[in-house]
Amino acid sequence: MHNDSGVSETNTTPKNSKPNLLIPFLLILLFAVAIGFGIRYYRNSTEPTTETPWEVYFSEVDAGENHYSLEKRLVAKLTDAEERIDAALYDLDSVAVADALIEAHQRGLQVQIFTETDNIEKQIRRLQEVGISVNDDQDPDSYMHHKFVVIDERYVWTGSYNTTYNGAYKNNNNVIFIDSVPLAYNFAQEFRELFSRVRKPSGKVGAYSKVKLGDQTQISAYFSPKNETIPPLLKEIQSAEKSIHFMAFSFTHDTLGEAMRDRFKAGVDVQGVFEERQANNRYAEFDSMKKAGLPVLLDENRGAMHHKVIVIDGETVVTGSYNFSKNAETRNNENLLIIKGNREIAKAYLAEFAQITR
Repeated sequence: MHNDSGVSETNTTPKNSKPNLLIPFLLILLFAVAIGFGIRYYRNSTEPTTETPWEVYFSEVDAGENHYSLEKRLVAKLTDAEERIDAALYDLDSVAVADALIEAHQRGLQVQIFTETDNIEKQIRRLQEVGISVNDDQDPDSYMHHKFVVIDERYVWTGSYNTTYNGAYKNNNNVIFIDSVPLAYNFAQEFRELFSRVRKPSGKVGAYSKVKLGDQTQISAYFSPKNETIPPLLKEIQSAEKSIHFMAFSFTHDTLGEAMRDRFKAGVDVQGVFEERQANNRYAEFDSMKKAGLPVLLDENRGAMHHKVIVIDGETVVTGSYNFSKNAETRNNENLLIIKGNREIAKAYLAEFAQITR
């Protein structure tokens, strides 16, 4: 057979010559490099492996222990973990969650816990007794207020839910569970700084300043007090064109309150619900908003309305452990998520708002 040049395509190698092994070697080398690059890309890609790379959960107050509570959901996630669990927990009194962490440790997973120094009690001591690495903030003047878990350096569990009986069964709480390696990296970096007690003050968001999920959801994560949290929060509030709905366990930050009152004066529909016991605080924004005519309410839950949530224009959600207060901004260890471009997530939080205020 001949090609267009007239040169035979049959083997033209002289009988006594040695075969040239360089080309096959180079092909094998290039193949290996390509595979290696593919593995690195997969590990660092923002593309999810599932169609919906997020899940949103809310506590069902007084529904009893038989329903699929936040506690049971977290236990299921911990049970599915394969390699590593890093958990920054303000308070742990849940026997079920402690049991799941101990079981993961006994399966050979690397399990590390960072907690608030004031809350080292029975379940934390149980973890220590079986050899799980536990550190605390050793700071009696501020709170390690996080409630996040990073699983297998890929999944992030965060929100307002403390891993306590009341947190799961008595208080209004929310959790968002996100499948994102870059976001998990940001939370893991925060955890490592806390665990080593070596803080790196920075105005930057993190290694990945804006994470985009496969469904185009955009997420920015901020960690106080090392990140500036008020400027991005103000930017979102001031950008509101139609509506602002908020659920606030503690809302004492004057600048944020003033920004909401300004949007209300500009014709934006601003509605909010406050935790009743916190609204009596003389620094709370409840009275100022009420006097300005905003339709703000006090919750009627016998437990705590523990959310820290703002929904803007039905498409941007602010959530995390971050109360809207000066302490959250400047003293406590907190996380704040700003989630944009996903109306389904916003719809879930608005449904919770409607449930609480009905």
